[in-house]
Amino acid sequence: MANHSRWEDITAKRAPIPAATRSVLEQEMTLAQMIFDLRTQAGITQRELADRIGTTQSAISRLEEGGGGGNRVETLARVATALGRHLVISFPENSPARLKDGVQVA
Repeated sequence: MANHSRWEDITAKRAPIPAATRSVLEQEMTLAQMIFDLRTQAGITQRELADRIGTTQSAISRLEEGGGGGNRVETLARVATALGRHLVISFPENSPARLKDGVQVA
């Protein structure tokens, strides 16, 4: 008999993810999805975007998979420029409850 586990059983054995960690992961995934959506709307491949910003296709793949927790502002700015967008970093005293085209970090 094969030794298979159900996904629910496996995840039930894991420690719960702390709220702060979950929040960071959600922010990373939102950013990753935005980059993917903007790239595909522009009709370009990961390789084409990589060529535009001087990096590799695998680096773009990591950005789009949400594995870029260490994303540097410089990299994100180059992606924004290559996609005809602007990168805006702000420290407002008051912020909207939801940003249309952004990731709210704090």
